[in-house]
Amino acid sequence: MSDNTKKITKATFLVVLATILSKIFGFLREVVLGAVYGTSYKLDSLIAAQLLPGVFFASILASFSTTFIPIYNEIVVKEGKEKANKFVNKSLFLISTCALFIAVVGCIFSPFIVDLIFRGFDLQRKVLTSSLMQITFFYIIFLGANYIFQAFLQSNENFVVPVLVGLPFNAIIIFSIFLKDFLDISAVATAFVLGYFSMVLFQIPFAKKKGFKLEVDFNIKDEYIQKMFKLVLPVFIGSSVISLNSFVDRYLASYLQEGSISALNYAEKLNGLVYSIFSASISAVIYPYLSRFFSSNQKEEFKKYLILSINSLILIMIPITFGVFILNTEIVQVVYERGAFDKKSTYLTSGALMFFSLGYLGYAVRDILSRTFYSIQDTLTPMKNGIIAVFVNIGLNIILVRFLQHKGLALGTSVVAYVSVFLLLRSLIRKIGKINFKNSFIVLLKSIFASICMVITITVVKRFVYIQTPHIFLTRTINLAIQIFCGAISYSIVIYTLKVNEVKWLFENSKIALSKFKDLVTK
Repeated sequence: MSDNTKKITKATFLVVLATILSKIFGFLREVVLGAVYGTSYKLDSLIAAQLLPGVFFASILASFSTTFIPIYNEIVVKEGKEKANKFVNKSLFLISTCALFIAVVGCIFSPFIVDLIFRGFDLQRKVLTSSLMQITFFYIIFLGANYIFQAFLQSNENFVVPVLVGLPFNAIIIFSIFLKDFLDISAVATAFVLGYFSMVLFQIPFAKKKGFKLEVDFNIKDEYIQKMFKLVLPVFIGSSVISLNSFVDRYLASYLQEGSISALNYAEKLNGLVYSIFSASISAVIYPYLSRFFSSNQKEEFKKYLILSINSLILIMIPITFGVFILNTEIVQVVYERGAFDKKSTYLTSGALMFFSLGYLGYAVRDILSRTFYSIQDTLTPMKNGIIAVFVNIGLNIILVRFLQHKGLALGTSVVAYVSVFLLLRSLIRKIGKINFKNSFIVLLKSIFASICMVITITVVKRFVYIQTPHIFLTRTINLAIQIFCGAISYSIVIYTLKVNEVKWLFENSKIALSKFKDLVTK
């Protein structure tokens, strides 16, 4: 293994660890919010108030970050670090100034925006959402600066700090809950603004170590600034079409019973925590290999490792799907049900989680395939296929919400994940030639069989094993842990007996990961 490969492997592993830590802390934030506000109209209003600034404008600002990285590196190579630092400052001040202008306009027109987008809200929810949006719009100022600093650090081979910015962000939001008696939900909205500001402050010391020097420069005639603005549009289209799903989901959910938006949000957070950690881990291991094999024109090795990654995801995601599908209520009870998060909230959230879980394999394979296209330096194909998938998702949501309410929106998201996989696979085969997925189909059948055995095991354990304690949370946690443990053992035994080759690969990489983690802890 070359020095560059070792460096990339170490960096990706550290990013995975940082991502896991950040996601867990972010999920703790959702648990605290759930305990205080449940699935009330107040939390519905807060989520709705963040939707336009936090989704639409975040996509625009993230697009600047995406185009920033290649331009910054081009300047470093052609004209040196000093010129590149000027580009950083120009980007920082221009984007922050534009974001400030948008925030002021958004604040002024927030009542009109809420009335236009959330027609299903009653007057009370519209008024609250509008007042909260007047606060949340201002966090895009710091969000823009945050993206620039993240891109700068990544360009200078610091990949961990941009992931860890979520720690101070989530800490501030959790702390704001204690101000509930004074400012109520407005304290949380204000905390989001302060949280994004903390992200910027958190990165500045690390940016200075990499050579960043703060200078005021508003020269928009700079050729590199103009180039960045020209490149933003296609990148924005590719990223924003996916974000459009959130708008459609929330818009349709605003016509449903109170708490539907909150339930979708809670389920999505839990859903993301479950699948993205494993998907990110596999992607981190396989991505350097795919890039190297493509660069050296080793097509067969490229295809071999692509299939290996997909098979590994099948072995992980299929049992998780089966497990979450049958344990959705128990999981939501343990994670969320306390305080204002009552049985009704559990019912709404667990229903959404159950249908979201059907898409776990689709979400994960879609991420791997997108990375595959990036490894062959093709970013246009995922954008085109993403646009098609979004329109399919909108159509499915409109149909399914009539029959399954908010659960139909979750089901639509799951179905469209597999549509995306199909579209990406079709495009990939056209690009690199035939890929033999026969072994993947066999692994899928074996994993499904092992998962069915796991479900039977969990069902038996649920029926005959129940440990009672004086505390309901402890009782639920212990019994859920026993059920998951027995199910995991059952699945592992069956899948090992079926002699799946990828199990060995996963085991070996797990040992490597644990060894690296041990080294990090002891240093």
